Amino acid sequence: MNYRKLAIGALSVVVGGGIFATATMVDLKKDPAIGSVVEPFYGVHQNGIEIDRQANATVIAFDINEGIDSAAVARLMRLWTNDSAELTAGKPIIGDPQIEMAENPARLTILVGYGYSLFQKTGIADKWPIAEKAIPGYQIERLEKRWSDGDLVVQITGDNPQSIFHAALVLARDAEPFATVRWQQRGFLDPAGINTTQVSRNLMGQLDGTANKPIATKEFSDITWAKEGALKDGTTMVVRRIRIAVKAWDKLSTNNKGVALGRSLDNGAKLEKQSNSSHVTRTFTEGTAGIMRRGFNYDDNYLADGTRDAGLIFISFQAKLKNYLDIQAKLNEVDDLNRWTTPVGSALFIVPQGAIPGSYIGQIFFS
Repeated sequence: MNYRKLAIGALSVVVGGGIFATATMVDLKKDPAIGSVVEPFYGVHQNGIEIDRQANATVIAFDINEGIDSAAVARLMRLWTNDSAELTAGKPIIGDPQIEMAENPARLTILVGYGYSLFQKTGIADKWPIAEKAIPGYQIERLEKRWSDGDLVVQITGDNPQSIFHAALVLARDAEPFATVRWQQRGFLDPAGINTTQVSRNLMGQLDGTANKPIATKEFSDITWAKEGALKDGTTMVVRRIRIAVKAWDKLSTNNKGVALGRSLDNGAKLEKQSNSSHVTRTFTEGTAGIMRRGFNYDDNYLADGTRDAGLIFISFQAKLKNYLDIQAKLNEVDDLNRWTTPVGSALFIVPQGAIPGSYIGQIFFS
């Protein structure tokens, strides 16, 4: 079989009379199976949470159009459920003008959630399943409307940016009679095949997610999935856009970065001597008081003042929103990282249980 090859340093470079590099061959067809891997859509829980890390994410918030009632939302959910089942299987939906784009799903997952405003607007506020209706404001925030709130949210994650783009295009197009895009955020981690662990570095160099409980364990389930009520087998979802002052952060020494984080940048291990204001100290939890975090880096060009708009799309899932709120309250009081990070977007959603063939996402609320 003739595989395409890429020559790295095919011509030796002579520096000061010595050889600097020698020819190396890299196989460009190292793992052709990545694109064909399919994640199940139907199940007790929605997928995209209890899953090995994926490389890319697109998160889209929608606001429903004027005049849309709960029956119309149910029609949209049936449509999105059918779309998602096909797309995650690597199949085009009926009438798709770009059927070729559905190939290579590469562990594509699609998750749908709801904001309290959706229940308000459709006259079913009494069905909202948790006590909290929004994330409270914090003094460390500089929130921008263009990155906050929303009636509906769709999280599309996987290892192939092209299949994610296509899924986002299909879902937004099919939503047009019902809802309008409020905001879209795109994030990334190490590509599939490079990062094979459950943690990946954020743009501060930190190994992000080291405190997460292993998937498919009781500890993970206890923290993540609601156990009773209308939200049973679902969860709560927090989406925060956190801008990082990368230029200022890069001026710190590696040692000082580790002190602010409370962890070694090398391997993510907790430092023996912890400052009371280090990020790790402030976020520490025990037992089932933690959260499941799935952060993605973002890099969105430059702001008008020349600041690079880069940072973290912080996504957390927790059976009890109180777990997140308790942690965030401590970070608002004091956190060494507050000098270099600023929350500019915030949204709260509930994520209902998964669907089975013949049902649709959110049926318990809109049927």
